[in-house]
Amino acid sequence: MEEVALKDLDTRLQKQIENARKAVDKNPSYAVDILTNIVARNPACLDARKILRQAQQRATKGKTKGLGGLLSKVTSIPFSMGSHSKIKKDPQKAMQSAEQMLNANPDNVTGLEVLGLAAEELELYSTAVFAYETVRKLAPTNSENTKSLMTVHIKTGNCEEAIRIGDAAYRANPSDDEVQALIKKASVEQTMKKGKWEEDKSFRDKLKDEDESQKLEQAGRAKTGDSGLRALIEEAKKGVAETPDNMNFYREIASNYRKLGDYDSALEWVAKARSLEAGRADVNLERMVATLKREKMQKAISDVEERLEANPEDLTAKAELEKLSVEERTFRLEQCEDLVQRYPNEYSYRYELGELYFEDEEIDKAIKELQLAQRSPKVRVGALILLGKAYLAKGFHDLASEQLTTAKSEIPGMTDQKKDVLYQLGSAYEQQGDMDKAIVEFKALYGADISYRDVSQKIDDFYSNK
Repeated sequence: MEEVALKDLDTRLQKQIENARKAVDKNPSYAVDILTNIVARNPACLDARKILRQAQQRATKGKTKGLGGLLSKVTSIPFSMGSHSKIKKDPQKAMQSAEQMLNANPDNVTGLEVLGLAAEELELYSTAVFAYETVRKLAPTNSENTKSLMTVHIKTGNCEEAIRIGDAAYRANPSDDEVQALIKKASVEQTMKKGKWEEDKSFRDKLKDEDESQKLEQAGRAKTGDSGLRALIEEAKKGVAETPDNMNFYREIASNYRKLGDYDSALEWVAKARSLEAGRADVNLERMVATLKREKMQKAISDVEERLEANPEDLTAKAELEKLSVEERTFRLEQCEDLVQRYPNEYSYRYELGELYFEDEEIDKAIKELQLAQRSPKVRVGALILLGKAYLAKGFHDLASEQLTTAKSEIPGMTDQKKDVLYQLGSAYEQQGDMDKAIVEFKALYGADISYRDVSQKIDDFYSNK
């Protein structure tokens, strides 16, 4: 399926979309209804989907906070983790289901992930990037989403962006072999595209290190199915037998068990790695334990969701789902609080904790953690942005604009993150009553992306009231 520009749709549809766009600010629910039907029938039109997302944001503003907002992120998910086969079977239906989730909560990470996966199946790669980039903005530490985004960029030849994203992910977690492999793959693709390699040499010959070549080829084979992953696990176990102190083998085994969804075995091999002298003080292994436990809990949630899909009136399953969802959230919070207590100078943990507090509307607690998190170059910009949002939540508009202005100055180019900052900064000035400053930020955003949230409506209103 090829993506379709708004201008290439039937003129009657274009008129409906334009009417919906005009209604986004004043009657967003109407716009959501109209646009949901349009994108269901025209899934390849990303422009319409972007306007739908604006309408969803406006329609749900202030309605998805607290525990209700939390549960909307993890419940009522017919195409969630462990349901990739359903997405592949009917990706267009999966996209419709994703938009239904996003109608309830536009920041529903699972809904966005489903949208991205389904878009990939339909080869709607710009739509997949749109979905994965939104997840990256909402959950910058979501490593699986980062890899999905990198993979799509590589598929579409945008290797420079894949490398940029991968470099940031590598700095955050140098032990992630999959990110390293994707960076290498993107670098190879980029070099080949520039014509620097001779055509008569093989892929293996081009790499400086033959061991790296073999690892990349093995990683590629691993994606072909469970049998490939199990073969890699057995090879790595042989490596452990020969060199039991080599941490890389343990990491590879745990990583491949994780891909298989065998979280108990993955945790077992991480525990073996941590029992080694080199692994006892390895913070990344400790982080992996928490990640695996969380994913195991999410898989349990997914299994119950599938039961509910088959029988929506199953009250026992509903109660179990709510219980598991709260337990998973509590686990994440307790893990993060524990890590901050034990590693007070590891500011990325403080950033994660600040995010969780912010989502739970514990704004003062969030501010405390985010103020400290700014000390880390890895998460500084994210901490500045979230701190600005926290000040906005308290009504401290002047403090919010200070943080967001600093964040704006530290983000090069016009990325999705920069767009978010411009919108939030404009909103801070708007709430202060300083429309002159607000419109400067909204104009900059409008010039870069007319379809971003309701910025088009804001600009129209500004000029119509002059």
